[in-house]
Amino acid sequence: MTKYRYGRFRYSTRNRGSKKSINYAGGFDKILLITVGILVMTGIVMVYSSSNAVARESLGTSYHFFKMQIIWCILGLAAMIFTAFFDYQNYAKFARFMLIFAGFLLVMVYVPFLGITRGGGTRWIKIWRLSFQPVEIAKLVIVIYMAELLDRKADYVRNYKLVIMPSLIMLFIFSVLLYGQPDFGSILIIGFLVYTMLLVGGVRIHHMVLLSGIALLLIALAIWQEPYRLVRWTTFLDPWKDKEGAGYHIIQSLYAFGSGGVLGRGLGAGIQKLHYLPTPHTDFIFAVIGEELGFVGAFSVVMGFMIITWRGIHISLSAPERFGALLAFGITILIGFQAMLNIAVATGSLPTKGLTLPFMSFGGSSMLVSMASTGILLNISRPRNLGYAGTDSEMQGRSKAW
Repeated sequence: MTKYRYGRFRYSTRNRGSKKSINYAGGFDKILLITVGILVMTGIVMVYSSSNAVARESLGTSYHFFKMQIIWCILGLAAMIFTAFFDYQNYAKFARFMLIFAGFLLVMVYVPFLGITRGGGTRWIKIWRLSFQPVEIAKLVIVIYMAELLDRKADYVRNYKLVIMPSLIMLFIFSVLLYGQPDFGSILIIGFLVYTMLLVGGVRIHHMVLLSGIALLLIALAIWQEPYRLVRWTTFLDPWKDKEGAGYHIIQSLYAFGSGGVLGRGLGAGIQKLHYLPTPHTDFIFAVIGEELGFVGAFSVVMGFMIITWRGIHISLSAPERFGALLAFGITILIGFQAMLNIAVATGSLPTKGLTLPFMSFGGSSMLVSMASTGILLNISRPRNLGYAGTDSEMQGRSKAW
């Protein structure tokens, strides 16, 4: 048995590729694949249930969002199949080019004939009849870039000039592009991604403590600078102070959970989706699940994301080299953290912020990127990667000490 040090985790070659592995039947991580499949199928049903009344009134057909969600799921499935069979190590070769391209897409949001403004934010690009959010692509690209940077600079990971400074410059540029949209929620997500990947990558703890203090100060300044953000935080503390105004959304979401009880009102029998809950098929789809499927349904969804997080961390710890380990960890954090934020907002545990629930909310950009990210995790989990049968010297050649 040979052991290697991967950042703050210890890696071992013992039992790799054996029948004790989850991939004993010769394939991808089946638990991850099945869990994602269940969430996607449940999401399709809940998108129809939460949107049919609104779609019928505004578009003349109850099936508009349902049909579009199926189309996006099919496209997402194609993206997942491609990334599941495309060698993930190739992403490292194009990481910096992909980062520039993602930044270019975010700039295109500000072009008048391309950018689309919805709900007070200019966050979409429309090409012909299709619109998408470049920030969803940017999140995955930033994970790939950070994994490549921490792998390439593995011998200098404790040198803040060579690792932390490039990460902060990249984060600053993307934050400026997102701040103008405005999309403060996505800034928090990519900031958390960069921070956790630096931490797991082996950066000095006192550097991370300093970054934590600076980040909290900047977040507080950003909230104080914009009145509507400050209102969200004060409303979060007591939504009943303005129950017809700023607190309306979260109160309606809490009503949905309260009326759902343990087993729910029944599929399709929810009341809050009928012009009470804002965007019930996107940001607040978890509240519709809580009302119609009850505590049992909501808890099952939470367990689904916990299983995805568990399998993602397992894949990360079992990866044959540093880049794959960091890439799997970053993708797991990307999916898990966004799901946690969406659920926290819907349950009143965090201030209101427009974020989709991965695999379940209506939205093409989120679905495509989430499915493609899952495909990358599946690719890293394949036995040909987990069960690398090389010698110790070959393994050491592929992996740098953290």
